[in-house]
Amino acid sequence: MKLFFRYILFSLIFISFSSCNQNVSSLTCSQANKYSEFISCMKSKGLSTGNILVYEKGEIVFQSSNGLRTIDPIDSLTLNSQFRLASVSKQFTSVAVMKLKLEGKLDYDQKVSSILNDFPHENITIKHLLQHTSGIADYIKIISQDYVPQNSTKRDILGNDEILDIFYNSNPKLKFKPGEKYEYSNTGYLVLASIVEEVSKQHFREFLKENIFDPLNMNNTLLYSYKEGYDSDMPNRVFGYSLNEEKDGYELNDYHVVNDVRGDGGIYSTINDLFKWNMALLDYKVVPKKLLDEAWRVGTLNNGEDFGYGYGWVIGDSSKPKSVFHSGGWVGFVTYLYNEIDTKSGYVILTNDSSRVLVDIINSINSIRETGKYVSK
Repeated sequence: MKLFFRYILFSLIFISFSSCNQNVSSLTCSQANKYSEFISCMKSKGLSTGNILVYEKGEIVFQSSNGLRTIDPIDSLTLNSQFRLASVSKQFTSVAVMKLKLEGKLDYDQKVSSILNDFPHENITIKHLLQHTSGIADYIKIISQDYVPQNSTKRDILGNDEILDIFYNSNPKLKFKPGEKYEYSNTGYLVLASIVEEVSKQHFREFLKENIFDPLNMNNTLLYSYKEGYDSDMPNRVFGYSLNEEKDGYELNDYHVVNDVRGDGGIYSTINDLFKWNMALLDYKVVPKKLLDEAWRVGTLNNGEDFGYGYGWVIGDSSKPKSVFHSGGWVGFVTYLYNEIDTKSGYVILTNDSSRVLVDIINSINSIRETGKYVSK
């Protein structure tokens, strides 16, 4: 039975969909063939590439779906599969803050404690949170140390309110003075989501839906209220999985006690919705150019030193076409969203098998985009 299960699983992993847009040039279609070659090469090594979308000059040139959406029951990914974005979610939180700034309801230099009354640090501003320069402690470590489940027979799922209560009670010291260093902070973006809720008087889920997802027709994107197991309201949801310890089968890698967090993660989406998102940003349909130019500018520390992060995006190498991007990783998911501002080109990578082949995928896509060649390693 185990051999039969593994055979079926192995077969389904290798079911794949890929396409070249009929409207693009023959040169670009030739590149699309190279992407297909790359996918086939990864398959031959037993590696799933998840869902990938590549676009050039505003047109989709390649899409591929390769892997498993669930392992119980076994089901393959499709182009409509909804993946957990992990930290790619942060750019949506940043834009939510921008929209409130645009309405005159907050300011980047505003102190967080002026909005969240229980916030324990007086000198941290919204800008510090956006740029990861606040020095605030890591909530995940605090939860792992201080959280005590009330019911040992039930697996808890914590959201922002519960997490902040525990965080405030532990009262951790700052790691450094705000603005002194850049240090990536999930806590900062969790707090930003709570700021949006306090200022807008809406749950963050509803704010995103009303102000971002619905206006852009991102119909397969949502801040998910996490549930374990099958959810009839979300039939295309993707589950994270990994190889088991014996390396002879797979197991779920989808649950974590803080899986209902919002702001630093929690959004689910598809490759086509994320393409819509990147295009809407570049067409300034989300927020005005002035705000995005500021968000897509490298940050500066108190001592005048620059660092390569804006407001929710990593800022690309200035020697190449101007780009912004972000990766994400949580439970079984590893994701990446890359957007070239001036050329309206880029790509989306969404995976769920706990593998660490993201760099190989990125390097292969970049090689094909830049040289038209794929070199197998």
